[in-house]
Amino acid sequence: MTHTFLAHGSSSGQPVACADLTSLAHGADSMAGVRAALGPALEEVRADFFVRRGGDPGAIVAVVTRPPRPDADDGLLFVAADGPLGGCGEASMFAGMVRSPGDGATVVFDTLGGLIRATDRGDGTITLRMPTAAQPPSTHVLGVGGRPYTVRIVSVAGNTFIALPAAEAELDLDRPDELAGPGGALLRAAGAAAGLLLLTEPVVDGRTRSAVVWGEEIVNRGPCGTGTCARLVLALADGELAAGETLRHFSPYGEAFEARLDGFTILLRGGVDVSR
Repeated sequence: MTHTFLAHGSSSGQPVACADLTSLAHGADSMAGVRAALGPALEEVRADFFVRRGGDPGAIVAVVTRPPRPDADDGLLFVAADGPLGGCGEASMFAGMVRSPGDGATVVFDTLGGLIRATDRGDGTITLRMPTAAQPPSTHVLGVGGRPYTVRIVSVAGNTFIALPAAEAELDLDRPDELAGPGGALLRAAGAAAGLLLLTEPVVDGRTRSAVVWGEEIVNRGPCGTGTCARLVLALADGELAAGETLRHFSPYGEAFEARLDGFTILLRGGVDVSR
């Protein structure tokens, strides 16, 4: 095989794993080029983890590669059961813990969404310095089953989200196992406009909860790192938070990430559990 599996575990409740493709040369000058050059190897990682090893179908695998940028330690791509993902904060945290040389160290990843700096805090948590959204949220009307929904689209750290208040969709985040079907229908209606669905609740005293649905009707079990970044961008745009204030963003299953805008980047913090 061309890859080595380094570890599996979880990031704030989301199952994740990390695989190593740094043995492969690619000659690419961008992470998009790396993904194209290593396509067969990424498919091998996907099949090995999700088929041969029987990996959790809701897991996300961080795949480290040779970095095309000289200011990065590793390239980082992401693989899910149904194929590649543009980004993943939880898998980035996990890769940061796995690749960290020790407490307090920072590993710099080159990703499709830009540079991510992962710092091992030495207490079982990782802080990511994430890219911010390139554009402010845009508003669209989406028709599902003859009913119009006003949604917003925000792209951050390699992923594009279609955001909709859970109450408007008449969905209950207290019943997360019932979100997959309706969430999948909303994603299919959005078509190419978005890759992930963010079902939101209001921010109250710096706290909120969202559910993220993606892929083949998968409900993310963690708070979703890029989803947390997208929710922060929306909260700042709506005046629910001021720049520099911290958002505690919970998944429907109870785990939380912390995020705040720091200059031109987003600081994201969460817990990581590693099983070698």
